[in-house]
Amino acid sequence: MGFTTGFLGGLTLTYSLLYLSVYIHRSNRTHQSLLLRQQARLLNSKIDPPEPEYDLPAYRVEKAGLEEELKDRWNREVETWVRKAQNTDWEAVRIRWEHRLGNVWDKIRNSEKAQEIEQKFQENVIGAEKTAETVKDKAAEAMHGKRLLEEK
Repeated sequence: MGFTTGFLGGLTLTYSLLYLSVYIHRSNRTHQSLLLRQQARLLNSKIDPPEPEYDLPAYRVEKAGLEEELKDRWNREVETWVRKAQNTDWEAVRIRWEHRLGNVWDKIRNSEKAQEIEQKFQENVIGAEKTAETVKDKAAEAMHGKRLLEEK
């Protein structure tokens, strides 16, 4: 599985689990609210006379199933993401991130540790150049000595 598909799969799974947990939490809170209202009404009915109950309407509105509610909520979330992505000024985002990364890079380059590393690197480069010159001189001397031996 590639990085992108793995990342998006994990992101989808994580978001789905978070979404379901928030949905369950919200439904539990709604249920608790209804129970508290019922208890308050029961306690108040001991003091005040109960309110007359209303007749149910002739028609009955049925709520969509859990699956349909989840689909609708998921689609609303996806629509929100898509609209946000479409309305985002990606040029401004790029510029903002380039500026942030540039600041981080400057901080890293100007840190004491970076200065020490750069200085050691320069010393190593100079040492390598000297070693290369020495090897070059020795090779030239050896070649010159070989020519002298061939001429004799």
